[in-house]
Amino acid sequence: MDSDYWTRRKLLGFASSAWGLSHLACGRRRTPRYSGYALVANRSSRNIAVIDLSRFARLDAIPLDFEPSFVLADEKRGRGYVLGTGHDGIWPIDLDSLRLGRRCPAGGKVVNASLDDTSGGLWVVTADPDLLCAYDPESGRIRTRIPLRSAASDLDVNSGRVAVALPQTRSFSIYDPTTGKLQRGPVLATAPEMIRFRPDGRILLATHGASQSMSAIDATTAQPIVELPLSITPKHMCFNADGGQLFVSGEGMDAVVIVSPYQTEVSETILAGHDPASMAATTTTPQFLFVANPPSGDVTVINIGNRRVVAQIPVGEQPSSIHLTPDNQYALVLNRKSGDVAVIKVVNIVEANLTSRRARTAPLFTMVPVGLDPVSAAIFPRPA
Repeated sequence: MDSDYWTRRKLLGFASSAWGLSHLACGRRRTPRYSGYALVANRSSRNIAVIDLSRFARLDAIPLDFEPSFVLADEKRGRGYVLGTGHDGIWPIDLDSLRLGRRCPAGGKVVNASLDDTSGGLWVVTADPDLLCAYDPESGRIRTRIPLRSAASDLDVNSGRVAVALPQTRSFSIYDPTTGKLQRGPVLATAPEMIRFRPDGRILLATHGASQSMSAIDATTAQPIVELPLSITPKHMCFNADGGQLFVSGEGMDAVVIVSPYQTEVSETILAGHDPASMAATTTTPQFLFVANPPSGDVTVINIGNRRVVAQIPVGEQPSSIHLTPDNQYALVLNRKSGDVAVIKVVNIVEANLTSRRARTAPLFTMVPVGLDPVSAAIFPRPA
């Protein structure tokens, strides 16, 4: 058997033995399992793996004839979507039957996608041609196609409005479906790459890799307010529970930059493991920030309240995206190279935070093999 297999077995063995011994010794009550599913998009396997989170077991895989890049789930309406970068198509997934629906052509090669929590629709940006498309889940068709001035790299949706980053023209646009108007922003000093609305929708935050900075933009007038210097090349962003802190990770420093979006200022830069990448933040008390460290194969956990590293957890090879169950009891880490999902029990982090002043290794709860090159995941409750 190969070394990857033995690496995964050692991690799982450590997780199982440590968890079991600690429960026997301390008599803890078991954390309730989450009654739901996770859909995991495996790029190289060309499928969507289905994990039963009540048992942390892989149930099945939905085969695809393309390499998926995004899988999204709208739990309120019982719908999911799978899309592939550079592929013209949107595939709906029925979250009750876990079956793939009929493909809807997007009209161009998919670049990125985001759900609209207000209307329940799906927004997609495409290239060749450069479009912003609104997918209607009721009809299964594209209801609106808005031409863009250049290719988009990212988009975000807030209260129905859609912001789009356009790096080739160093600009951005904001579309309001209630008026049907596309507001074009001015040319910026450097190209925007990622773009996010502040939770209240009044400010846009756009990152600039070339200048290692972030712009705060008035979302009503589309005029820049201030440009904030960063100590890293930004690649990932994550808000805390109330949106009062924005965490930014990227290249150039083993740290996470904390931005205060309501004060439009950089508040602090903190160490966060080796080459910090994707992040996820819990909403319970205490709040934790989980940070993936792909080169070292672990996850750094930071207490958001005191900004202290409380745990460094080995998870597998090349951890990428991190996803929290809605009850905030478990963190699922997608390991792209080892092809599995590492499951972290949040209560273990809480106990480490209470019993130790130093960061320590917390045990994994379990690991679930899913397929080759998992790149995206969506979690939703078991249908009633």
